[in-house]
Amino acid sequence: MSKQVELRTGIPDEMADPLEDYFCEVESPYWGIMQKEITDPYELFGIFPDQATAESELVKLRQDFKNLPEDFELTDIIDADWQNAYKEFVKEWSDRQLHWIPLWERDNITAPAGSAVVYLDAGMAFGTGTHETTRLCARRLLDYLEAQPDSLESHDIIDAGCGSGVLALSASALGYKKIYAFDFDPEAITVCHSNSEENPHLVKPEFAVADLEKGFAGSRQGDLVLANIQTDVLIPHCDPLINGVKANGSLALSGILTKELQQVRTHFAEQFAAQRPEVQITVDSREDGEWGDLLFVLSERE
Repeated sequence: MSKQVELRTGIPDEMADPLEDYFCEVESPYWGIMQKEITDPYELFGIFPDQATAESELVKLRQDFKNLPEDFELTDIIDADWQNAYKEFVKEWSDRQLHWIPLWERDNITAPAGSAVVYLDAGMAFGTGTHETTRLCARRLLDYLEAQPDSLESHDIIDAGCGSGVLALSASALGYKKIYAFDFDPEAITVCHSNSEENPHLVKPEFAVADLEKGFAGSRQGDLVLANIQTDVLIPHCDPLINGVKANGSLALSGILTKELQQVRTHFAEQFAAQRPEVQITVDSREDGEWGDLLFVLSERE
């Protein structure tokens, strides 16, 4: 087995957002930020092929972030260990009847009777599946079910930018039958199929490799559209989402930092008014840690 090296240190909460934004902007192949639980401190970590690369990349990072902690812990890791390291950050999660259980805990955790259970393993490439943004969307899915508990077989649920498929599989676990999920990354859809196979008790959603434009092609619309997608994608590519919701449907947007909520809310409200004048909208928002969501509920004008 080959070895890599890891640099790790704790960071103040106020450094987490700037670092995360920076890593997204430069598309860093090395650095990341993790937080085990919402009440735990943030950790900055980097995985490198060797110590020389680690030291070089840390020097570069310090040029842009001069207040980084002085002390980093340097450890050797084995590839196999790193492949499973993310499991430390994946916990079971539940809200009302929905219950997510890590796949490797299938034999150790028993959900309460009557639970809608999803076994999942998102892997490192697509997050833990229990990120705040995913939980926000899941709560909107549960709210929608409570508001419209009948005719589950006729409701179209769309998971746009589905990642590991946890939201689509959650919709299936709750009893929905018409579920369509897509992501532009073929590897994400491979993970979706794998997770679906690990949940043979669920009706398999329709998974597809597609971006937002192709995902909603053919005038496809949903009664509930879930889009856990970053702001820098939501705003410039809002048109398919605006037009992908039925006239009396709902659009739930997540993946939004709380500091960006007003910007996204204003943009989508303006675009709904411009592109969908036949509907009126009401808007709701929630926050979970540093992340927020927006729910646009459509109704036909009289």
